[in-house]
Amino acid sequence: MFYKLVLLFLSFNLYAQEYEINSDKVEINTELNTIIYSNNVTFNSNNISFKADTLNIDQSNQAFTALGDPIEIKFFDGIEFIEGEAKLIEIISDSLILKDEVSIIKSGNLITSDKIIITLGSNDQS
Repeated sequence: MFYKLVLLFLSFNLYAQEYEINSDKVEINTELNTIIYSNNVTFNSNNISFKADTLNIDQSNQAFTALGDPIEIKFFDGIEFIEGEAKLIEIISDSLILKDEVSIIKSGNLITSDKIIITLGSNDQS
């Protein structure tokens, strides 16, 4: 519970909104300024949610990297919610990068690739 509260106040700007991360194990490395979540990881925000095996947060460069086999993801692209899966997800600045055996369903169409980059603009879903 303590880790959830700490993460809500970090400077990472994922659409300037709060997010919640749950996992069975959390490792914090203060020297490297990283947090590693592992085992049954869930990430939830207003615009992105996913389930992964591990999630690494590098607070120095404000980057998220998630690994899973596969990772199930749901995200808002500014128009609609899209569901899909990939083995690797990176969230860097305003980009959502899906890698390795990627498949998403957008507007009823199945899209598959080895890498898909989605630029996510900030939006207010109030």
